[in-house]
Formats: sequence, C-alpha cells, structure tokens
Amino acid sequence: MRYCSFVMSFVLVLFTFFSPDALRAKMPEVKMAKEEGPVDIEANELIYDKEQNLYTGRGNVEVHRGDMLLLADHVQLDMATKDLVAWGKVLLREGEDVVECERLEINLDSRLGRIYQARLFLKDQNFHILGREIEKLGEARYRVRDGSFTTCDAKRPPWKFTVKELEVTIEGYGIAKHPVFHIEEIPFLYLPLAIFPVKKERQTGLLMPALLHSSKYGFGVKNAFFWAISKDMDSTLYLDWLGDRGFKEGLEYRYALTKNLNGRANLYFIDDRVSNRDRYAFFLRHDQRFADGLYLKGNVNHVSDNLYPQDFDQDIPDASSIDSRSGRQLRSNLFGGKNWDRFTFLAEGAVFNDLTKESNDETVQKLPQVSFYAHPQPLFRTPFFYDVASSYTHFWREKGLVTHRGDLFPRISYPVRLLDVLKLESDVGLRETFYRSYHDPARELNQWKTRETVEASTELGTEFYRVYEGSSIPKISKLYSVTRWMHTVEPTIGYRYSPRVKQRDLPIFDETDRLAYTSQITYGITQRLVGKPEKEGIDSGPYEYGKFKVSQSYSLGDPFQIDSKGREEDFSNIKGELWWNFSPYVSAQWDAELNAYRWEFDIFNYLVTVQDRRNDTFQVQYRYTRDSTNEINFYTRLRTIKPLYISGSMRYNVLEKMRVENVYGIEYQAQCWALNLTVQDKNRSPDRTQKKELKFQFQVTLLGIGGVGVKPGMFGQ
Repeated sequence: MRYCSFVMSFVLVLFTFFSPDALRAKMPEVKMAKEEGPVDIEANELIYDKEQNLYTGRGNVEVHRGDMLLLADHVQLDMATKDLVAWGKVLLREGEDVVECERLEINLDSRLGRIYQARLFLKDQNFHILGREIEKLGEARYRVRDGSFTTCDAKRPPWKFTVKELEVTIEGYGIAKHPVFHIEEIPFLYLPLAIFPVKKERQTGLLMPALLHSSKYGFGVKNAFFWAISKDMDSTLYLDWLGDRGFKEGLEYRYALTKNLNGRANLYFIDDRVSNRDRYAFFLRHDQRFADGLYLKGNVNHVSDNLYPQDFDQDIPDASSIDSRSGRQLRSNLFGGKNWDRFTFLAEGAVFNDLTKESNDETVQKLPQVSFYAHPQPLFRTPFFYDVASSYTHFWREKGLVTHRGDLFPRISYPVRLLDVLKLESDVGLRETFYRSYHDPARELNQWKTRETVEASTELGTEFYRVYEGSSIPKISKLYSVTRWMHTVEPTIGYRYSPRVKQRDLPIFDETDRLAYTSQITYGITQRLVGKPEKEGIDSGPYEYGKFKVSQSYSLGDPFQIDSKGREEDFSNIKGELWWNFSPYVSAQWDAELNAYRWEFDIFNYLVTVQDRRNDTFQVQYRYTRDSTNEINFYTRLRTIKPLYISGSMRYNVLEKMRVENVYGIEYQAQCWALNLTVQDKNRSPDRTQKKELKFQFQVTLLGIGGVGVKPGMFGQ
C-alpha cells in the first residue's frame, strides 16, 4: 500500500516546515536561528507579554520565512517552551504545496506536536491527503488517525484509500490498521492489518500480480518479486502460471554502477507441458565506456529452440530487432573500439542463430571482425584528400569452409568547385583482398589467395534555389508559421568504374567477395522545400518541410540483372524517395524502386500519418518487396467522448492473403485514474507452426500509484 508511504511523506514535509528556526516577527523581530534568518509575523493585532514571554497574533495572522507562508486567525508563540499554536483556518504554503487544518500545535525545539482536521495538497504528484489527527511521536516517527489519500481533485473522489490508524517510522516500517480501498465511497478492498517498509529509496517486495487469458492456454497469473539490491543494482524474479503450459520462471538483473557502466540481463525457463520439453532464453545488454574514448558494448540473444520467439514473444527485447511472426534470425554481438577525430577502430564478434534451420553448425559466424578507418582528411598540404577502409574477418562455423579474410581499400579524392557553380569530386582507390581458407571438404581452397582491383568515381553537381517571402503564399505560411521559403533543385551526374577481376576461385561469404565489373553512369535530381520559422531561438530552424529524390544508373559493364529470358538489363531500377509534412497534422513518407523494363515496382513502401489537435491518430503503412514482403498495416486511436478512447491496429499479409494480427483497445482516462482493455487476435503463422490465439489483458492505472497489467504494443505506437 503505497498510500501509507505518501502519508508519511506529507507528515515529514509538514514538520520540516516548522523547524526550531521557523519563526520571525516583522514587529517585533524574533530571531530564533541566526544562520537561517528571522521569521516575520504580521497580524491585525500583535501582542507581546513580557511576563509570560509570549507572542500572540490575532486576525489575519501571517508568518513568513523564505518561500514558506503560514496564515491563521490566531497564533501563539511561547518563547520559554518554544511551543507554537495556530488555530482558526490555518493554511501553510511552501512552494506549490498547501496544508490546511483547524489547529496546529508544535514545539520548535523537540519538533513534536499535532495537527487537527488536516488537509494536504502536494502539487508534484497531485496528492490530496486528509487526517483527523496527525501526531509526531519522535525522530522520524509519526501517527495518523482517521486518514485518507487520493490523487483526485473532485470533492467526492472516484477512489481513495482510508486508514483507521497509521504509525510509520521513516527508513523503517509502517503499520496500518484497517486500510480500505474505496471506489466512489464504496469499500472495495479491506485488510485488517498491513505492515510495509517506509523508505525513500526503491523497496524490496512483491509486485502486484496480473491476470491473463489466452484462448490457447487458458487463464494465467503473472507474479513478480522485486529486490532492491543497492542504489545501482536491482533484480526482479518472476514466477508465472501460464495455464496449460505450467509454471514459467524468470530473472531480470539491472545495473548502473557508474554513468559509464550499465546493462541488463534477462533469463527465462519453463518446463513446457504443451511441448513436453524444457525451454529457456537469455538476453544481455551491456554498455561500458572507458577513459580516452574507449568503449565496449554487448548484445546477446539466445533461445533454446526456433519457436521460442513465437510462443513467448513478450520475452524478446526490443533491441534484438526481431518480429516473432516473421523474424528468421537472432544476432548476438560483442564489440568495442575507439573513435578519434580522424580515425575509428572497431573490433566485433558476431554470432547468428538462423531460426529457419534445425542446426546452426553450417551457419557462418564472424569471430572476430576487426576494422580500422581513416576518415577523409587532407593529404599533407595538397588539395587532395585521402581515406582508408581496412578490415580483417574470420568466417567460422562448426561444419564447412572456414576462412580468414583481409581487405584494404585506400582512396585519394579531389574536390573542387568550378566557376563557383559546379561541384566536382573525383576519387580513385586501390583494393587488396586476401584469403586464407581451411577445412575445405574439397581441399581446393586450403591455400592463400588474393584479389587486386582498382575503383574510381567522379560526380558533378550543382544547386539552383529560389527564395519566397511567406506573404506570397499566406495560407501555407500561416499554417506552418513560416516567414520565408526556399526551394532548391540539385541535379547530379556521376560515373563509377571498377575493372573485371579474377575471383571465381575465391570463397563467398558476403558481397565483398564478388565485385562486379562496374562501368556505370548515375544521374538524379533532388528537390527540397525549406522554411524559416517566425520565432527566432535555439531551435528556430530552418527546417526541411519536404524532400523529393529520384535517381537511376546505366551500366556499361556487367548488367544489373538478367531476366528469365536471358536478356541483360543495363538500366537499374528507378529509385525514388519522398517525404512531406502536408500540415502540422498530416505527414507522408514514401520510397520505391521501379523496374525500368517491366514497369513494375520491385520495392514500394509508404507511411501516412494523420493527427488532429485532440491527438486523434490514423496511420496506414504499406511494405512491399518483390517475392518476399507484401503487407499492409493500419493503426488508429480516436477520442469519442472526452475521457473515452478507442484504438485498433491490423496487420495483413497480402502475399499470403491472410490477416496476421488485430489488436483492439478501449481506454477510459479520467483525471486521476484510467482503465484499459486490450484484445489481441493473432492468426496462425503462414507455415502453420503457430495456431490462432486470442489474448485479453486488462490494465488499471491510478494517478500517483501506478498500473496493474501490461498493454501490448501496437503498430504505430
């Protein structure tokens, strides 16, 4: 019951306001603690009784100290005992926090006392706390009688916690007698007694369980225990009941030892009663930075079987970049290096888990790959520039050919501006690649092999632009709040050459191992619409509001591809890219590749987003890659009446002509609470390894308390 810790916090704040230094009178001045300054007292009538050493203020009494203000009808301060009493519409304000009560009694030396009929408002978390009587019993010990707590602003709050008596010790424990959770003044949950830790840091303890239901596996319960190991480490242990599947255990460990060292590890295990086997997964994220710019990062992803990401997709971290419905590969890597102003060093080990294969003995791994780059920089004091790309890769696997490969590619470039209009940049480079293979079953590649080639390119471009005053297109300029527009047109043409080289006897692992005979011309044009906002400032722009780019290449060397009839295709696909913010509420992104021979799209992707001032959202996304991907996705979130939102998403596989997944949601958002019901309707997978599944999840959120349940992600979120 976090409510009790909130009550403790408010009492702590309240009594902190009234320290032994907390009084100064404007007329006369009472200096209680010189180091913290005096307290000013103003009143319609202010009397000092010298015989009793007593100050009395009557009528519109105001007590000021720093940003603290105390208002009351009456105030008495006994200078001998240091007892302060305030009564009659007492109001205490410090910053944006407010305490109201009928009577306040406090000893400024012992800091012990009581307040009666108290009402507290803490602005930071919108806490409203009531108490018939609040008493300070000693150092960091408090007692609250007949108290209540809510974060609702209404006089009759939709929910609140009440407690008959609460005794708390800061950095210790609290004992609550008869705590009750109320909904609309109706008691909903009662406990005769509650004992809980009361500390300012994260606390070890059980987390709220969550109920789930799946059409495939029945009802389930998620349970978790949080262990606050230290300020820089914590852990969460999971013990979930997943219906027919049985119990599933999990462990999450997080660490942030320094600002330059942090990470997270997750481990899951289940004795799956459905598949009758033990299944597990573990994931690790590590980020460490050393002195002198050195760094080390790790991203490890491992599952016991190929179907684990589909059966337990909620376990897969976002950083693994795998879709449980279409993903085919998990990648783990450990890499580190150092960046200089002109150079970069990178060492990496990468392991691939092909989820389409029963065994990965023949899957090629990169263990390790070491790279060194010299970024473009002046060549001595000449107008030329040079850069170098070099790498060493060890392609390893359990079964099959294993190879060491080294690649060295230095280049020299010469950028120049012609007639202050044309931009010309040319470069030439020599490339040397060497191989040392072993474990070749045919024993034909177990020897040193090399490949040498040259690459050269040149590109010529220019830029035309025109500036328009915003007043020339007033409607658009007003919509974007832009004072000036600039439209640019940037045509380019380039040529690239690489001769034919002997490489048939070289092993093949990636695109570096087969270099095409290249003699191609590339031409294109880019247009941009740039606007300068009305308001000047750090983020005053200018900004690109639209961009359109189209390009194509023509090969004088090897063709880009050969069609089914054996005809060479020397023209590349026409590549296009467009994005545009039509208004503050509509945006579109599009990219495509059009085959110049079939006049069909080989790639076509777009995303359109529409929003309004109420934050209603509609998105449509289409993804198409010839012979591999063809899907359309929708997402929408609409506000019906002010507190009620409905949402929905759909993923449809056009290639398989089947629905992948629908997600429906309804959310009610009040000022201090929210309810969310989500339904996931998952279709079977195309390979029929996964059956249909219907999941229900329910989430309750109380402002300042937190939520119970987990909302699944939707497309577009």
